[in-house]
Amino acid sequence: MSSTDPTAQIPAPPALQAQEDRLRQVIETLIELAIGVHDYESVAQSKDAVIARVNLLTSQLSELASTAKESVSDVLVPREIVQYIEDGRNPNVYTREFVELLVKQNQFVNGKMRAMRDFRDVLAEQIRETYPELSNEVDVVLQNTGPSYPPILTEETKAEEQNSEGKL
Repeated sequence: MSSTDPTAQIPAPPALQAQEDRLRQVIETLIELAIGVHDYESVAQSKDAVIARVNLLTSQLSELASTAKESVSDVLVPREIVQYIEDGRNPNVYTREFVELLVKQNQFVNGKMRAMRDFRDVLAEQIRETYPELSNEVDVVLQNTGPSYPPILTEETKAEEQNSEGKL
């Protein structure tokens, strides 16, 4: 997956991966136990199978609980994701919505930064025209506050640019 893909999976640490495997085994045992309980009346050996599955489930849950603290102690899960899961929603939806929100906020902040730089450039030009003796100080301020942004190309500015190139 590409580095710009917000849904790209980061490999889990080995301890966390082992805990996930144990959890999958518990789920599998629960499914097998449900099948055994469903067939309890019709199959004579189902009593022994159900007892064996309950014992296996007990040992798996015990192992899962005993290893949980060491394997997931450094994993921080935002409360919002836990709430998504409790509400029966996909946590990947939360991640996607979060990334989309960050993109919107980033665009908003970039727009503000662009507006401030454009204002700085216009103000600098006006100060140069009005007070030519401050031209050196204006240059120092412009140099210390970073470069100007390239102009945003809209359909209108593209057409103007093409017309001016054609006249040369």
